[in-house]
Amino acid sequence: MSRATETVSKIPLSTLSFGAICVATYCFQILLNPKNHDYTMNPRQVIFMHQYYRIITSAFFHGSLMHIGFNMLSLMAVGKSLERHFGSLFTTFTILWSVLLTSAIYIFIALAAHLVGSDKLMNQHSLGFSGVLFHLLVLESSRNPNSSQAVFGMMRVSSKVYPWVMLVVIQFLMPNISFLGHLSGILAGTLQSGGQLNVIMPSADYLRSCDESQRLQFAVSKPNYIKTASNDVFAVFSSPSDRSGISSGLAVIFKFIRDLLETIKVMIFGRGEGGNANIRFGTEENVSLNVLSAADDDGWIGIPPVRESEVV
Repeated sequence: MSRATETVSKIPLSTLSFGAICVATYCFQILLNPKNHDYTMNPRQVIFMHQYYRIITSAFFHGSLMHIGFNMLSLMAVGKSLERHFGSLFTTFTILWSVLLTSAIYIFIALAAHLVGSDKLMNQHSLGFSGVLFHLLVLESSRNPNSSQAVFGMMRVSSKVYPWVMLVVIQFLMPNISFLGHLSGILAGTLQSGGQLNVIMPSADYLRSCDESQRLQFAVSKPNYIKTASNDVFAVFSSPSDRSGISSGLAVIFKFIRDLLETIKVMIFGRGEGGNANIRFGTEENVSLNVLSAADDDGWIGIPPVRESEVV
């Protein structure tokens, strides 16, 4: 067995599989030279042109060899650590949900900006696996919240704020990257680490039963497959009632944005017939009113900037 083959065999199965998908996708880009703008995350195209496939393709397409190289090195580091701790199935479900949730948060923020009069985020293009990587980075940091981590060897910061510091530092070093894409990944990871995603993530008991299922033996039999960890390992993802201060703050922010959007919708479109169903009038002598309370060429965003020939 060659040294390269031996090294690959030591990479846990889920991390290796998603890395292989990204590399295969980039090979497709090199061989067929598709227009990258047709596969990026662009909120306007997703919302108004119903190009929902961009939610998936934007995570696996990359802008350059350096771009995919940095992302795959990061995936091998943080992905391996998480998978060895929690198991291959947990990592697989986490990454799949991260692809969807990171894009959904990205679109939500862009739509909120659009409703208040700014279309810049709606017209931006972004691509790459880095949003998912920031999601995984938050989970990795939540494993040891009382420890510290080095930021490019320059300084050490608390694990609790490490992803946020990396967000700012990377943006400063490479200002052309997708800040919103990275932020969306951090928000998705913070929600999961705080327990808000427990309702959509499979339980440890279910994952362990899948490990014993005959249907998955083709994967479980692989030497680099890691079975699901014990229940106490998953206690790091607290229930919503025990969520961290950051998670609580995010919950308040999301509720405020949701209420703001609902208010804007009512101001523009009215309550509608259904919305007015709770309004009742009495006689002239006793009137009672009961209301229950209730543009693609705008610039490329990616890491690193794509070559001019790739911008369509």
